[in-house]
Amino acid sequence: MSDIRVTYQRPSTRPSRCSARPTGSQVPDYEISFSLAGRVAVVTGAAQGIGQAVAAGMAHAGADVAALDLDTERLAETRGLVEATRRRCLPLGCDIGDREAVDAAFDEIAAQLGPADALVNCAGVIAPNEPAEDAKERDMDLLWRVNVKGTFFCAQAAARQMIRRGSGRIVNLASQAAIVSLPHQSAYTASKGAVAALTRSLAIDWGKHGINVNAIAPTFVWTPMAAPMLEIKEVHDASERRIPLGRLGQPQDIAGAAIFLCSDAASLITGHLLPVDGGWTAGEPGLAL
Repeated sequence: MSDIRVTYQRPSTRPSRCSARPTGSQVPDYEISFSLAGRVAVVTGAAQGIGQAVAAGMAHAGADVAALDLDTERLAETRGLVEATRRRCLPLGCDIGDREAVDAAFDEIAAQLGPADALVNCAGVIAPNEPAEDAKERDMDLLWRVNVKGTFFCAQAAARQMIRRGSGRIVNLASQAAIVSLPHQSAYTASKGAVAALTRSLAIDWGKHGINVNAIAPTFVWTPMAAPMLEIKEVHDASERRIPLGRLGQPQDIAGAAIFLCSDAASLITGHLLPVDGGWTAGEPGLAL
């Protein structure tokens, strides 16, 4: 991935907030880099869909990638995508809802690739569409175990490595459901709202260690997990009408946002929930006034 570089001569001292605008040779030197070269990125849920796109994108941006998922067979495809960019890949089977398994995985990552510089928490599950009064406890338990506890456990394990070095990037996957509720998805909406709140809390706690923590709020994205719902014509058409840009998301749309948030170009962004939703949360495009 190419960098954007706009170069001027750097001033010998930083201008004060109230000083005159620098001119000529005093204009500062700006180097804006989206490269992840030399870094180790950990991606959960990396066997397919958004996680696989993020893992491949991180490698294209220059990072070595640790790819975590329960589905170790499909991780072989992700490994091929990463290694095709001539970056290293460490595929690891891991149940992110198991804290001991997560800690063991991050120990293995540090031993094989080096400590984590970036973590993108893509692993997640959805629940059946049903009215709130009929929501099942077992579905709530699974959603909380993976979407919330799993995200937290991985963030903790990554942060321990990042704190020792005084820098790091963590990106969590929330959902547009964390901003605007979806019908018949009360348990899922609650879990993604928790991810958004957790992101803000971790950003406050870990900012002093140089760790940026942000979240992405995707709209409906074509993935193997979402396909059974999006292939229903009524759901597909209604979703496209609701999105001002007129299309559903693709995994690479989310990967681009994740790469940006893990790069130096996003060094002053933390505690932010970034919608990647084609404008869904901006308002209702079909409202006739």
